[in-house]
Amino acid sequence: HMALTLRTIQGLAALFGKTAPLQTLACSQSVFSSASCRIESSIGCSTSSSVGDGLWQQLSCRSISTRANHDSLQPPAFAVGLQNLRDNPGAVKQPIRVGRGDAARRGNYCGRGMKGQKARSKAHVLYDGGQLGMLKFPIVRQQPPYEALYAQLGLPRLLEYIQLGLLDPGATITMRDLQDTGCVPRAIKYGVRLYGKATHRIGFPLNIEVSACDEGAKAAVEAAGGRVARVYYTESSLRGLLHPESFTRKKLPLPPPAHSWHPRHDGKFDAVGRVPGSVPVTLPQHAAKPALPSGTS
Repeated sequence: HMALTLRTIQGLAALFGKTAPLQTLACSQSVFSSASCRIESSIGCSTSSSVGDGLWQQLSCRSISTRANHDSLQPPAFAVGLQNLRDNPGAVKQPIRVGRGDAARRGNYCGRGMKGQKARSKAHVLYDGGQLGMLKFPIVRQQPPYEALYAQLGLPRLLEYIQLGLLDPGATITMRDLQDTGCVPRAIKYGVRLYGKATHRIGFPLNIEVSACDEGAKAAVEAAGGRVARVYYTESSLRGLLHPESFTRKKLPLPPPAHSWHPRHDGKFDAVGRVPGSVPVTLPQHAAKPALPSGTS
């Protein structure tokens, strides 16, 4: 049995158009049928003798029934699965095969007509109708400075190879020695640049030849009693230093070292680099022109 609250009783009274208070409300019967999944409940109401209306007398005979029959739920006639997934009708169009006859709608000329620019492949991306191109200004290609193209070598890595015994600090270390020991990559095209901090402590004098060097590494080497020489090589003379076999294999003489560098490189180099095994070329001395006799123009 279940007792209803006063608010529920007043709601039922307002539902049937009566505002008279109800004194008692008893639930006479509650039947739950789990086998057929049916729920039936009957509510009987008795009022006081002051309520003489026939409507309230009929209320005791009414019943509220709620049924939930699961037997009526049938499985769907069509189940979605991987075996019956497909596109909607008209979602995918059949491609037109060109050049397969007039029956295929794109026969002899494939719908492009006879010859012409539009019958062939498309023009390039920057084609602007044959008029003035999109690039109205020339493209200025500027080569980066040599400092950015040099193979970079850190001072700690150089000291590590010396401590491992791969480099001899007693002799002058050249870029060929750095390449043969693997201290720098083999693909050296413009030279080697040494960089580091002045706070690095070197316990022995060190003589090294590189193409460029920053102030920190130079100060650290000179503080230990060493010397850093910035040597100048041309492209051919540097290849003769690093890869002499490319000349000897073809039975060609090694390229001579450069005579000097361009005036715009003044202050960047200290000396001209040597190429071991090459024959230096001496420039011929031009003979002085004979003096013209006096009185002649």
